[in-house]
Amino acid sequence: MEKHERLGFIGLGIMGFPMAENLLKAGHSVTVYNRNRAKADELGQRGATVASSPAEVGRRATIIFLCVGDTRAVEEVCGSLLQGVEPGAVVADASTISPEASRELAEQFRERGVSFLDAPCSGSKGGATNGTLTFMVGGEKAAFERIHPYLSIMGKKIFHVGANGAGLQVKLTQNLIGALTMQAMAEGFVLARKAGLSPSVVLEVLQASVARNPMIEAKLPLVLQRDFEPSFSLKWMHKDMTLMLESARRLEVPLPATALVHEMFGAGVAMVEPRMARGGRLAGKSFVLTGALTGVTRDEAVDLLARLGARVTGSVSPKTDYVVVGERPGEKLEAARRLGVPTLSEREFLAMVRGRAA
Repeated sequence: MEKHERLGFIGLGIMGFPMAENLLKAGHSVTVYNRNRAKADELGQRGATVASSPAEVGRRATIIFLCVGDTRAVEEVCGSLLQGVEPGAVVADASTISPEASRELAEQFRERGVSFLDAPCSGSKGGATNGTLTFMVGGEKAAFERIHPYLSIMGKKIFHVGANGAGLQVKLTQNLIGALTMQAMAEGFVLARKAGLSPSVVLEVLQASVARNPMIEAKLPLVLQRDFEPSFSLKWMHKDMTLMLESARRLEVPLPATALVHEMFGAGVAMVEPRMARGGRLAGKSFVLTGALTGVTRDEAVDLLARLGARVTGSVSPKTDYVVVGERPGEKLEAARRLGVPTLSEREFLAMVRGRAA
């Protein structure tokens, strides 16, 4: 690994923050930028240099990673980055965006003497945190070889799949299959539950059959635990499905099932937006329920929070916003006290949420 490489990282969201953090933990010099300065400052306290703009990252770094929300966000970042990036640098975009737009950006950077790679990744928040992501990279092989040592810090499976845009095309194929799998899981297990079957028993049968699927094995237990901590937002999967359909139209490939699930996911996003607005300061907050609730069932509590755009998670962490304490709360209450997480009695919780969720 070249010791003189100076790294940059732009975009510190659910995925980007732990990816940049892993580069820091490996002992590398990293300059970071994020629209929400607080995220960048948090890494600054751990040794990162905090930049005031993407252009500044470009001036400071020789290898720059991007991980932002959508095509427009990447184009905005690159507009600034092009003003500062030096010839000979490599820019690797881990975002999932339009392959066509990515190829156009690659040409703009090429004119400046900079290599641009599309390097989308798979593995969600857990993979980003644990450094076990899968990267699928499109672009110049020499540039790929140059960033490979750093990708290997953030991931375990790294593929060079072709020219610019090829990595994104692979990612869209993967997410297409993943999205349809999630829809199939939702429909299949609702049908099983309505028929009086135990979802956990059905899952056990699936694990021993041709329908076995690692995504279902990972996601269904969380649903059964009513743990809805997001690893990948529905709005981003809906965005990716839009990209799939755009690519399919350009290539004249019919995707009827994808088009249907795209609409289903779009309906889900549309349901969430007014809830987030109605939830006000509770929107996006994380709650942990512990102990036996007497005035409301656990499922009713989850539903009340969902109406407000809040969520229930299974364990207490420093990022938990509130712990709701019922009778015989146990270890989660001790964890809340140890971490300084605010606690609410059942009465306080219901007073907080019922008026807003009505």
